[in-house]
Formats: sequence, C-alpha cells, structure tokens
Amino acid sequence: MKTLKKVFIGIIAVPVFLIIFEIFGMIVNHASTGIQTKHLRRDIVDAIPNTEIISVESQTGNTSGTGNHVDCLTRITFSSDLSLSEVQDKLSKTFEANTRECSVKETDKAGEYLFILCKSAPFSNNIEGH
Repeated sequence: MKTLKKVFIGIIAVPVFLIIFEIFGMIVNHASTGIQTKHLRRDIVDAIPNTEIISVESQTGNTSGTGNHVDCLTRITFSSDLSLSEVQDKLSKTFEANTRECSVKETDKAGEYLFILCKSAPFSNNIEGH
C-alpha cells in the first residue's frame, strides 16, 4: 500500500512541477521583455539629444511564427532632428543595428524612426513559443 501511495504521489508531483516550471518561465520571460524595453527606451533618450518617444510596444512569445521558441520583442518609435545614419551612429555604441535582432529604420513621417530589438527569451523553450 505504501508503494502505491508513493507511485501516486510521483504521478501527481511530476506534472505539477512541470506546470510550475512553465509558469515560472513565463514570468521570467515577461520580466525580461519589460527590462529590455525599459533599457532600450533609456538608451535611446540618452544617446540621441532632443528625442521624443512616440510609442513603445513590447511582446513576449513566438514573434516570427516559425519554430518553437520565445522572443522578447521591443518596438520603440521616436522622433529626432538627426538623419538615419546619425541615429544609427549614436546607437551603435550600445547596439549593432541592421542585424536579425536589431534594426533602426525611418517611418513614413520625416524625422521619425522605428527601433526594433528582438532577443531570445531566457526560457526560450517555454510553452509560450508553441
């Protein structure tokens, strides 16, 4: 009877542990996206004088729709009197632009730029990526 009880506890404990682990991973991934967004916003304002942040968006999950992985995606739209090359130069001290993870491009409005940063989440194989 004691063996049956141990087996039953094991059958319950393993799925409960896996569910808790996935929830913990989701919390850490969302926190990581929040931190990434906060730092990116600060870095843009610090690097580029007279910058106005227009919009800030962030997303945690499978952003590309391919594969089973979780990304931390941040999109910040801002305005500046600088040209695109000057903006990229100012941000190059912190970010390597025009890579798969990071890009800066002009929007349809003059003097307005979109910075996109997409990094792999700490728990990249979390259930959110499926």
